[in-house]
This record gives sequence, C-alpha cells and structure tokens, in this order.
Amino acid sequence: MPESMPLLLIENDEQQRLQLSAIFEFIGYNQITNATTEDYQQRVEADNLDAVLIGQYGTQEKLQEIFDYFNENAREIPILLLMSRESDRQLDNDLVKRAFSIVNIPLSYSELTDVLHRASLFRSSKKKKAGSSFNIDLFRSMVGNSRAIRQVRSLIEQVAKSDATVLILGESGTGKEVVARNLHYHSSRRSKPFVPINCGAIPGELLESELFGHEKGAFTGAISARQGRFEMAEGGTLFL
Repeated sequence: MPESMPLLLIENDEQQRLQLSAIFEFIGYNQITNATTEDYQQRVEADNLDAVLIGQYGTQEKLQEIFDYFNENAREIPILLLMSRESDRQLDNDLVKRAFSIVNIPLSYSELTDVLHRASLFRSSKKKKAGSSFNIDLFRSMVGNSRAIRQVRSLIEQVAKSDATVLILGESGTGKEVVARNLHYHSSRRSKPFVPINCGAIPGELLESELFGHEKGAFTGAISARQGRFEMAEGGTLFL
C-alpha cells in the first residue's frame, strides 16, 4: 500500500516542496519527510526509507554530492529525479544514469504511481537480499506464473541488456505493450521516456508529422512547431 512507503523529498523551492508533498499525500503516500539539499543528511533514516525524490537541487555538483552520499551510506535506496524535459536535456548523462528513474514534470498520476510501485518493489527485493537483480515481482502487470509466462520473463531479462531493436509478435490484446514496457524498465534506458504510438490509429497523411515532428509554417495549419515521437523518445524506447 502507498501509505506504508516512506519517502524522502529533497526540494529547495519551499512552495514547490509543499505542492509536491500535497500531491503525494493526495494519492495516498502519507509518510513523506521534506528536506533541502542542505539538511537532507540529518533527515535520512536509511532503515525506514523506501525511495528518495529529488526536485530542484541547485547545481549539478550538489546533485553529484547527493548521489555520492547515498551511494556510500544507503546505495540500495532508489533515487528518483523529478524533472521537466528541458531540465533533463541539460543534465549530465552520467548523473542521469545514476538515478533509478526520472519522473517528468508536470506529474502524471499513472507515471508517478508506476515508478513509485517499481521503486518499492526494488527496495523490498534489496531488503530481502534477493539473489537476482530481476526479481519476478518487478514484472508489473505480467500476471501468472505458468511456464509460458516464465519464459517471457526470462527472455525479457536477456533482451533488456541489449540495445538491439526488438520485434514483439502477438494478437491484439495479448500484452505486447506490457512486454515492451518491461523491456524498457529493465534496460539501461529506464530513466528515459517510454513513448508508445499506435500507427494504425493515425491517418496516413499525418503519420510523418506525428513521427518526426514539424516546424512552424511547414505546411498549411502548422501554427506552431511540434516535437515528433522519435525526438520525444530520444535515449529511451519508442514502441510502434
């Protein structure tokens, strides 16, 4: 349950900190400790903490310091970065890789709860000292434990380590997107966006613009620039 998941929120902007705390509490995450980049060390209770969320942190050097602190003192605690896409692009890639995941701002309920759920399962698996880094509980939404499901999980574990393009076959409704999301979340790209697109639902004349975007005035009706799905998924996963 969300309310049993203790969180540490590190946010330098007081108003933003209050707003984020209110959002977390509203969706059921009630055990929140608020801190800034100056006092977070005094507020950490590693044995009773399931995830760290970092909002506005100041400089990249300060963020590096936070990562180093938790790496030395509580490396099993997942760290989530709350960032806009613009801030994400400005952040050093080495720092991005150290985060468990990036949560896009403005917050999406489904994305936020999904990431916190995975962080909780990851933390639980570490507490139990699970032998595998791919604990079966991490495969969210893959219900069942039949031989076929176990084989799919095993394939995901193997393929997720690769950057190769993956072809997922199956009839409508069999869970192709579920498999794609699990591949993404278990890969080194998990901190980057997962962007699904149903090409069959897009008219042919709009497909190019949807995939690759366009600049303002590129054609009649293009009153503003539009980011394409390929650009949105940069560094992450595009599911077609």
